[in-house]
Amino acid sequence: MSDSPHPRNRQYQQAEPPPIAQNDWLERLARFYMQFGRFLRDVFGVLFVAFAFILLLGVWKFTDGVLVTPIAMLLKLWFGWGSLLVIFALGYFGYSLVRRSNAEIRWGQIISLELASLLTLGLLAVFWGNDITRAESGWDGGRLGWGLVTLVWRTMGEIGGTLVLFLLWLFTVITGFGLWTKIEAW
Repeated sequence: MSDSPHPRNRQYQQAEPPPIAQNDWLERLARFYMQFGRFLRDVFGVLFVAFAFILLLGVWKFTDGVLVTPIAMLLKLWFGWGSLLVIFALGYFGYSLVRRSNAEIRWGQIISLELASLLTLGLLAVFWGNDITRAESGWDGGRLGWGLVTLVWRTMGEIGGTLVLFLLWLFTVITGFGLWTKIEAW
């Protein structure tokens, strides 16, 4: 017979888990946010509002600068008159950072309003004939609106494409502003 104990009687020692790091980066970040989070939100909110206001002045050509002019020209080229919607969105984002509200974010409405803004660029291009020279000059819906309308018109024709574009815009606006309950109540 062998001198070794029976295999079922063996006792195994468990390895102790490694000690939890007291100074991990996530814990430090949470601590930093607890102390300075409100201050940082206020600073970034004011910066976004100021940047939106400066961009608005740059788009209207009341001011220029090394940073403002290229960004304003890029916004005008790609979004046309919709650049005002982009600037408004930047300013509102800054305002929402400064505002001291814990209201629930409704992502469905935000996405609907973004789609409505995109479709507005297309409608702006439709109203003035979807001219590429006007789009390149920063008018109407800019390059983005011109491209959207060109794509829709090539697939559905001018009348059908415009109708579909308008109905999609109307649907996203109603959803974005939460008007479905009022329409149902009516």
